[in-house]
This record gives sequence, C-alpha cells and structure tokens, in this order.
Amino acid sequence: MFKHTFNETILRSYDIRGIYEKTLTQKDAFMLGFFFGITIKKKYPEKKHPLIVVGMDGRLSSPVLEEKLTEGLENSGCEIYRIGLGPTPMLYFASNYYKADGAIQVTGSHNPKNYNGFKIVLNQNSFFGEDIQKLGNFANKGYTKTYDGFSKSVNIFENYINEIIKPLKNIEGQLNEKTIVWDCGNGASGPSVEMITTKIPGKHIVLYSKVDGNFPNHHPDPTDESTLKIMLNKMEEVNAELGIAFDGDGDRIGVIDKKGRSVAGDLLTAFLANSIATNDKNNQTIILDIKSSYIAYENIISLGFKAEIGKTGHSNIKKRIKEIKSPLAGEMSGHIFFGDTYFGYDDALYAAIRLLTLTANNIELDKFISTLPETFVSPEIKVFCSDEMKFLTIDNISKKVFEKYNSNDVITLDGLRVKNNHGWWLIRASNTEEALVVRFEGKSEEGKNELFFEVKNILENEGLTLDKY
Repeated sequence: MFKHTFNETILRSYDIRGIYEKTLTQKDAFMLGFFFGITIKKKYPEKKHPLIVVGMDGRLSSPVLEEKLTEGLENSGCEIYRIGLGPTPMLYFASNYYKADGAIQVTGSHNPKNYNGFKIVLNQNSFFGEDIQKLGNFANKGYTKTYDGFSKSVNIFENYINEIIKPLKNIEGQLNEKTIVWDCGNGASGPSVEMITTKIPGKHIVLYSKVDGNFPNHHPDPTDESTLKIMLNKMEEVNAELGIAFDGDGDRIGVIDKKGRSVAGDLLTAFLANSIATNDKNNQTIILDIKSSYIAYENIISLGFKAEIGKTGHSNIKKRIKEIKSPLAGEMSGHIFFGDTYFGYDDALYAAIRLLTLTANNIELDKFISTLPETFVSPEIKVFCSDEMKFLTIDNISKKVFEKYNSNDVITLDGLRVKNNHGWWLIRASNTEEALVVRFEGKSEEGKNELFFEVKNILENEGLTLDKY
C-alpha cells in the first residue's frame, strides 16, 4: 500500500511547489506520480495504460525529481512519454500533440534556485485548486494496488519550435534591419530561443541561453526590473528594437521597448490585442488579471473588444479563456495566453513571436506606449508574509475594509481590490511566494501617494511593513 502526507505548504492554488529537500522531497515526486496516475486510471477505466507526458526545467533538482515522478507514474500503470528538458509551454504543446490524458512539468518557475515543483495538466485542462487538494487527501488515505506501467523518451522539440514560429512564416524581410536582444536567464527557454533565432528574420543577440540551475547571471524573473538591467545595457549598446526576457521555465515574458522602458504584462496584452484578426470584435472578450491597470482595460475596449477583469493565476486564466472562448488573455506577471490561432495556454516564446509579427508589420511597441495617457500606477510590490499567515492576513484586512467601504467599491474575486476617490488599490495573497502582492493606481500623482499611505497603514496594522514603491 502506498500512503503519503504532503507538506501542506506545497499544495498551492495553481501547482505544487516548495523548497527542495525541505518542504519538497524525492518521495513527494514519487507519490505525486503514483496518486496522479491512479486518479487518471479511475477517470478513464477503459484505458489500460493512460498516456502521461512528463517534462522538466533546468533546475539542479529537476532530473532526480523527474526520475522519481516517472517511477511513481509507472507504478500506477500509466504509459509515460518523457520529453526531457524544455520550457513548460513545450510540455503543454506535447500534451496537445500526443492527445495525452495528463501531463506534468517538473519546474520551480521563477522562484529561487532551491525551489522546485510541478505544473499539472489533466486532459488538456489545468489540474489546480481543489484538484490538488483532493490529490493530497487521496494520498493521505492511501491506495493498495500497484500496476505495471512503462515509459519512453520522445523528441518533441522541433515540432514545438515549428509550431510557435508559424505567425512569422510569410514575413520575409520586414525584420531584417531590426535588432532583438533575448535574455533566457540560464533558464529552460535557452535552447528554444537559440533554435528560434536561426529560423526567423532579424538580427538576434541571445544572452544566457546555456541552461544552468544555479542562475549565475541573475534571478529568473523578468517582472523584477532589476533582472532586466543587463539586457537593457545590451540593447543600448546595439540600438535594439526590442528586448525579450523569460523566466526559469519560459511561461513568463518580460519586454523592454526601444526607448528602454519595461512594459508591464497588462500593457503588453493591450498591445498584443492588435494582433487578433477578427471581424467580430464586439463578441470577443480579452481577459486581464485583477492587478491590471485601467489604462490597459480601456485600451482594449477602444479597439472594439470587450474586456474582463479575472482572477490572477495561469490556471485560473486558462480555465476562463476556454469558458468564454477568449482570443487573448494576459497577466501583470507576464503570462500571456493566445486562444485565437494557438492553444490557449501561457507560452512566453509564442507571445514573443506574436510581438515580432506586429513589429514586422510596423506596429511598434514604443509608439504604442508613448501614446498612452499618463498613468499613476505603482509597480507590483511584494511584501513578505509567510505561507501560514498570508491568507489569514487577507481575511483580517477584508473585515476591516467592509467596515469602511461600500461593497460596490470592493472586488473580492482575488484578494481585495478597492476603489475610492483617489483611484484603486489591491492587496492579495501570492499563490507562488511567501508574500502579499500590492498594487495601486491613482488618478494623479497626489492620489497615488494617498493610496500608498492608505495601504501602508492597513499593512502596518497587520504587523507588515511597506516602506516604499
């Protein structure tokens, strides 16, 4: 009989993630594989060997975790296709390509190098939230039978690359005089970017494409502007049109425009809406997450689309994009999802290709950013708060907010987004880090400062410190 209790802090809303050899172990990987495999077998009893695709990022702990995960899946009686090292979107692509019953990527995403985890797919849909909690409960109860499964290595790399470069297929010379700087951050996207840049037009400079789980050059999170300084310096040196950066597993994109400005994920999504070809914009809804600026929201509407504010989190967005058949969705964190001519999952490399397609057609990002009205919006601010306390803290703040604010001015879809005369502010619990996430947008610089002091006081009452932004 197999029976296992996972550390409750690793069973997160979007995926499973923890600190390797502290909260996340090799045994966790084996048991995840086994109990996920049994879950699949129960769901598809007519299949003797359900098909599961397994991939991994370039973290130092990923190979051993992938090995143990596969062992667990084999003991559950599944057939496993092992695609090896690659970005998480390649795992999603492989799952679609092989019409797999399930898929798991071993990845710590954008977290520090001592973290790792698993992103899970069930029948081309995200396996998250309640699914993960049920899996944990199932493992806690145990299961008596084991089965004979088997695995093999498959190569999906070129199929994946050929798929994502399709939007640039018929564009010959328009990018030839443009210089693009790419920063792979020693993450899993490196080999893919190296291959992509040999197949598309333009002048390409690729930084840190060698996969190295120590991340020796900078932290693999392109939403942290401090990680983009090296790329910005290179762009200035070569007079680049664009800088494109990726996180550790290639599902988050960070972009710097020609004028050296870092472009937040919500504004990038608004720009990429220009690439959606449809004669029925009025019935097409583009999704932004709850951290997004009204500038992005209103810009999407100005193009003729509908816009919707949704829950943060790649799993939540993927679910919603399918529900309403959205052609495009984007998060502040740099997860971009295309559902028009692509599969509806977050693929930063594909988003980069769609960005280059607009550039090739002389729809330029820097001109778009320059035309936007002045915004008084903070960056995404992370305030340390332990996993044990962060959701309780949000509950405490929520009670106090409803004593002060009318319910019509509060969105509780994901944390608290509160509107007042100065603008709006957001406090939510991160589902990937030990942090509360804060953002605010004022109607003026003075309004922005008022929002800052309001949020600062709210957090101080909970024993947390917000010093600056």
